[in-house]
Amino acid sequence: MRRRIFLAGMAGSAMQPALAGEFGAEGGGALGDMARIGQAVLAAGQAEPDAAALRRSLGLAAGQVPQAGPDWAGAIAADFTAGRVALVEGWVLSRTEAQLCALAACCEMRVG
Repeated sequence: MRRRIFLAGMAGSAMQPALAGEFGAEGGGALGDMARIGQAVLAAGQAEPDAAALRRSLGLAAGQVPQAGPDWAGAIAADFTAGRVALVEGWVLSRTEAQLCALAACCEMRVG
Protein backbone atom coordinates (compact mmCIF):
# COMPACT_ATOMS: atom_id res chain seq x y z
CA MET A 1 0.00 0.00 0.00
CA ARG A 2 1.31 3.44 -0.82
CA ARG A 3 2.14 5.61 2.22
CA ARG A 4 -0.05 8.52 1.12
CA ILE A 5 -3.08 6.24 0.75
CA PHE A 6 -2.32 4.68 4.14
CA LEU A 7 -2.09 8.06 5.88
CA ALA A 8 -5.20 9.46 4.20
CA GLY A 9 -7.22 6.39 5.13
CA MET A 10 -5.82 6.31 8.64
CA ALA A 11 -6.60 9.95 9.33
CA GLY A 12 -10.05 9.76 7.79
CA SER A 13 -11.07 6.64 9.67
CA ALA A 14 -9.46 7.52 12.97
CA MET A 15 -10.23 11.16 13.53
CA GLN A 16 -13.98 11.36 14.06
CA PRO A 17 -14.82 8.49 16.41
CA ALA A 18 -11.48 7.59 17.93
CA LEU A 19 -10.42 11.09 18.88
CA ALA A 20 -13.59 11.80 20.80
CA GLY A 21 -12.87 11.68 24.51
CA GLU A 22 -9.45 13.33 24.15
CA PHE A 23 -7.68 10.61 22.17
CA GLY A 24 -8.71 7.87 24.57
CA ALA A 25 -7.11 5.11 22.53
CA GLU A 26 -6.23 1.65 23.71
CA GLY A 27 -3.08 1.75 21.58
CA GLY A 28 -4.53 -0.13 18.63
CA GLY A 29 -6.19 0.56 15.35
CA ALA A 30 -5.73 3.66 13.22
CA LEU A 31 -5.35 5.98 16.19
CA GLY A 32 -2.62 3.78 17.64
CA ASP A 33 -0.89 3.88 14.25
CA MET A 34 -1.16 7.68 14.19
CA ALA A 35 0.33 7.84 17.69
CA ARG A 36 3.22 5.55 16.72
CA ILE A 37 3.98 7.72 13.68
CA GLY A 38 3.63 10.75 15.96
CA GLN A 39 6.21 9.32 18.35
CA ALA A 40 8.66 9.02 15.45
CA VAL A 41 7.81 12.60 14.39
CA LEU A 42 8.53 13.82 17.92
CA ALA A 43 11.74 11.77 18.22
CA ALA A 44 12.95 13.31 14.94
CA GLY A 45 12.21 16.81 16.27
CA GLN A 46 9.75 17.46 13.46
CA ALA A 47 6.91 18.77 15.68
CA GLU A 48 6.39 20.48 19.00
CA PRO A 49 6.19 17.97 21.90
CA ASP A 50 3.29 19.87 23.48
CA ALA A 51 -0.40 19.20 22.77
CA ALA A 52 -1.44 22.83 23.34
CA ALA A 53 1.23 24.13 20.93
CA LEU A 54 0.26 21.53 18.33
CA ARG A 55 -3.41 22.50 18.59
CA ARG A 56 -2.50 26.16 18.09
CA SER A 57 -0.35 25.29 15.05
CA LEU A 58 -3.26 23.33 13.59
CA GLY A 59 -5.71 26.15 14.26
CA LEU A 60 -7.61 24.23 16.94
CA ALA A 61 -8.96 25.71 20.15
CA ALA A 62 -7.64 24.55 23.52
CA GLY A 63 -8.88 21.03 24.17
CA GLN A 64 -10.44 20.78 20.70
CA VAL A 65 -10.16 17.37 19.07
CA PRO A 66 -9.48 17.30 15.30
CA GLN A 67 -12.34 15.99 13.20
CA ALA A 68 -12.02 14.19 9.88
CA GLY A 69 -12.94 16.25 6.89
CA PRO A 70 -11.88 17.88 3.67
CA ASP A 71 -10.19 20.78 5.47
CA TRP A 72 -7.25 18.54 6.38
CA ALA A 73 -6.86 17.35 2.79
CA GLY A 74 -6.59 20.97 1.65
CA ALA A 75 -4.07 21.81 4.35
CA ILE A 76 -2.01 18.73 3.51
CA ALA A 77 -1.99 19.58 -0.21
CA ALA A 78 -1.01 23.18 0.57
CA ASP A 79 1.87 21.93 2.73
CA PHE A 80 3.26 19.84 -0.10
CA THR A 81 2.84 22.67 -2.61
CA ALA A 82 4.73 25.04 -0.31
CA GLY A 83 7.40 22.47 0.57
CA ARG A 84 6.35 22.27 4.23
CA VAL A 85 7.30 18.66 4.85
CA ALA A 86 8.76 16.52 7.61
CA LEU A 87 11.13 13.67 6.85
CA VAL A 88 10.60 10.85 9.33
CA GLU A 89 12.01 7.32 9.02
CA GLY A 90 11.94 7.42 5.23
CA TRP A 91 8.47 8.95 5.07
CA VAL A 92 7.77 12.38 3.64
CA LEU A 93 4.86 13.80 5.62
CA SER A 94 3.15 17.12 5.18
CA ARG A 95 3.61 19.42 8.16
CA THR A 96 -0.10 18.99 8.92
CA GLU A 97 0.12 15.18 8.87
CA ALA A 98 3.17 15.29 11.13
CA GLN A 99 1.43 17.60 13.59
CA LEU A 100 -1.78 15.55 13.66
CA CYS A 101 0.20 12.38 14.36
CA ALA A 102 2.32 14.16 16.99
CA LEU A 103 -0.87 15.41 18.65
CA ALA A 104 -2.18 11.84 18.79
CA ALA A 105 1.12 10.74 20.36
CA CYS A 106 1.15 13.59 22.92
CA CYS A 107 -2.41 12.90 24.00
CA GLU A 108 -1.90 9.12 24.11
CA MET A 109 1.17 9.61 26.31
CA ARG A 110 -0.84 11.81 28.65
CA VAL A 111 -3.76 9.38 29.06
CA GLY A 112 -1.72 6.16 28.79
